Amino acid sequence: MNEDRYRTIGALLGLAAGWGLMVGLGFSGMVPAAVLGAGGCVAGAIAAERFYAWNQRGNQ
Repeated sequence: MNEDRYRTIGALLGLAAGWGLMVGLGFSGMVPAAVLGAGGCVAGAIAAERFYAWNQRGNQ
C-alpha cells in the first residue's frame, strides 16, 4: 500500500472516532459534528502518515 491509501484509511478511522466521541460526550448538531469530524479526519490522517513512515523505516 502507498502513503495515500494509509492517509485515506486513517482519515476514515479518525472520522469514525470523532463521531464516536461526539456521541459518547452527548453532543449533537452541525457544529460539533463538523468540529469533531474534521478534527478526527486530520488527526487520523496525520497518525496514518506517521505510521507509514515508521513502517517504511523498519522495512529498510
